[in-house]
Amino acid sequence: MIVKKQPLISVALCTYNGELYIEEQLTSILNQTYTNIEIIVVDDGSTDNTVGIIEQIGKKYPQIKVYKNEFNLGYNKNFETAFKACNGDYIAISDQDDIWITEKLEILLNQISNNWLVFSNSQLINEKGELLGKQLLDKNFSIETRDFRSCLFYNSVTGHTSMFSKNFLKYLIPIPEQGYYDWYMGFIAMYHTKITYVSQCLTLHRIHQASATFKTQDKKTKKALLRTETATNLTNLQTYSGLLPADRKLISRIANSYWKKNSLFLIKLIFDDYEKFFPDLKPRSGLSRLNFAIKV
Repeated sequence: MIVKKQPLISVALCTYNGELYIEEQLTSILNQTYTNIEIIVVDDGSTDNTVGIIEQIGKKYPQIKVYKNEFNLGYNKNFETAFKACNGDYIAISDQDDIWITEKLEILLNQISNNWLVFSNSQLINEKGELLGKQLLDKNFSIETRDFRSCLFYNSVTGHTSMFSKNFLKYLIPIPEQGYYDWYMGFIAMYHTKITYVSQCLTLHRIHQASATFKTQDKKTKKALLRTETATNLTNLQTYSGLLPADRKLISRIANSYWKKNSLFLIKLIFDDYEKFFPDLKPRSGLSRLNFAIKV
């Protein structure tokens, strides 16, 4: 009897001053029910004991490979470096401070099928690992009726929940230096309709002041930050080489109109196709939809 070899899954784990939680995260990855894995750690110039902890654990687990950048690359380019170092048929993305559910990789592999990318939901925890009673995505979240327009003004595809086929790299790289790599990644997979979603919470995602997803509670500052992030994303997406000319023109017009006060083009566009651009928001019609379009 011929036993089919399990595909290798590379876990791309980027670190920077993550000594507080890195051991717990590595342990959750090493304890996966799916065992044919390698763990590619790329450290971006940590000044704490992050690398020392990883190297100590690596003495027992040869599937851990540690790379140290000569100088700080930043969030996006550090992940790009990690992706390039991966040898697996699939690449699963890991933050340094989360905890993975034991069956995470097994479930993602079973669900990816012929898609380029699969992502899931996650539960939020605090610094102590206590559940906050919140999920990252709404329980009714679905991608069945979405297209790339749903990725222009906000992001639903988070790196820490994602796994992708290594063949996807030729579309993904180079990753823009600014913005969020996972927003760019999710857009490309969505644009080509090569993406699927698992509604299960497969990650305990830690929210703390030093985490990349931490946002200030000041509403005015938060609003300004979100607008800047969206503008950066729109700038990034129009550069993707795989866009059809008509779609590139559309995204470029949106990007150019985004900071203009009362852009009639953008107001009409959002008013006409509100459900496509904002599928996760409440239904709107009439004056409510118009007011929303003006605010955007």
